[in-house]
Amino acid sequence: MAHQLKVTASNIIGLWFGADTPLRQYKIQSNPVLWDACLRAHIGFVPPSGAASLDQYRKSDKNAFARAVERELTQSAANGLRQQV
Repeated sequence: MAHQLKVTASNIIGLWFGADTPLRQYKIQSNPVLWDACLRAHIGFVPPSGAASLDQYRKSDKNAFARAVERELTQSAANGLRQQV
């Protein structure tokens, strides 16, 4: 059974910013909706600190990214409900 991550800032940060390990790859494959939201959020995301690369992100930048991913998930869910109606 696939391991479904809860949508928390900590889990999003670990998934996106974590070291590329087999466990992270498993989590990505097990949570395609969350990973897709991360990919979409990353496209237009500008970190509050203005950091140029992921290794320069501050904790506040990572938390802002997690909030952006949560917004993406909320918008996706809302769009999915509109399409069903």
